[in-house]
Amino acid sequence: MRGPGDAGGSTGYWIRVLLILVLLTEQAALAFALFTPALPKIAAEYKTTQVVWVMTALVLAAAIASPILGKLADVYGKKRILVVTAAIASLGALISAVAPTFPILLVGRFLSGVGFAFTALGYSLIRDVFPARLQAMSISIANTGVGVVTVVAPLISGYMLDHSGVSSVFWFSFGLCAVGGLLTLFFVPETPVRAKVSVDWLGAFLLTVALFTVMLALSLGAGWGWLSGKTLGTLAVTVVFAVAWVVWERRVPEPLISIDVLASRKVGITLLAGGIAYGATTLTATLIPMLLQTPKEAADYGFGLTVTDMALWMLPGGCLIVLGGVFVGATAKRIGFRQHLVLGAVLIALGATWLATTPDQAWQVVCAYGLIGFGSMIYAAIPNLVMMALPEDQRAIGANFTGLSQSMFGGMLSSVGFALLAQHVMTVGPAGPVYSSDGFFVAFIVAAGAALLGAVLAFGITVGRRGEG
Repeated sequence: MRGPGDAGGSTGYWIRVLLILVLLTEQAALAFALFTPALPKIAAEYKTTQVVWVMTALVLAAAIASPILGKLADVYGKKRILVVTAAIASLGALISAVAPTFPILLVGRFLSGVGFAFTALGYSLIRDVFPARLQAMSISIANTGVGVVTVVAPLISGYMLDHSGVSSVFWFSFGLCAVGGLLTLFFVPETPVRAKVSVDWLGAFLLTVALFTVMLALSLGAGWGWLSGKTLGTLAVTVVFAVAWVVWERRVPEPLISIDVLASRKVGITLLAGGIAYGATTLTATLIPMLLQTPKEAADYGFGLTVTDMALWMLPGGCLIVLGGVFVGATAKRIGFRQHLVLGAVLIALGATWLATTPDQAWQVVCAYGLIGFGSMIYAAIPNLVMMALPEDQRAIGANFTGLSQSMFGGMLSSVGFALLAQHVMTVGPAGPVYSSDGFFVAFIVAAGAALLGAVLAFGITVGRRGEG
């Protein structure tokens, strides 16, 4: 392979560069597909009922890091920031792999969350350095890789968890990230594009505290008491920092997130509807492994599946996630992205409602998750709706808006769902907490209600209607 100084090169050279970048751009998909099957085993190993924070810490970091790293990449070069991001994410995976306690594991997961920026950074680098004839194809291949990861990663995760334990999944993530970072350092060309922008560090700090405290209150509020001093005090901190963030973002010349754009009806309702519907899929993805891995003898539901068997049960749903994205692309003009969001959210609500009944037959679980999988067409619809809602000269920041919305609502809904689930712990055994069927009913109904709310709100979206795809 040629070195980074060679900006030219054959198609074969650029394909090799693309394969290196894909090792990094798929990390966001891997973060969910690899680790959601592991949640029950993590809960058992660390003896915690707050296992949802394994994912919450990740999305919290993603919400903050993505816009910051995007700006740093404009200033210092996208390749350089990709390598730095890979180093931080690798360190996070390493810490998680050797973590002796749950809080240290969460520190590692928070650091790993910066890897969500890989996707936007990688796509930007492709646009800057790849030949024009290969750019669209390269980004399409990278997008297809997300679908492949969604299908294959749970099987890999299942095999490792069943044969090598929890730490093996973190070591696998560490290896992919570290190898991707090193190959990028030595073989990927740097973009010549530079911009003079400043990074809004204070805005990032204020937003981090606001998001962390609201998720903390939502996840622990049920245990503390929703009207207790701890809960109300934590929410008061959220309000103070959120207001301070809004005031600061309106004053700073180059804000982390433009409040004016965020508050516009076109963008705001799109992000709200899409974010809430997306949050429903995040919650269901974390609940399903716990439902399927619960031992039959421990409750009046559950299948006692190994992680590998569970991944096989979920394989049809994973394939339908890919087909949902293809369906959106194929019917964009005929149906419109807004209708895709409505349809997808309704299917997610139906699937979550079915799972709320804690079905006792394999085909029921497979079909219910299949509805959620095909409903995940919203993953393809939401970014397109956000781009269409933004003025043409501001579409470059669309990924930041989408990422913030999805991370925020995904984290908050998961926190609420697991806070309610934690109120229904029957026993805590060697396999971790065992929840009552009532707990799963409430948590899945929260997901279904959120998806339906997203569908209703989507009718207020003024872009992406039929014929506008």
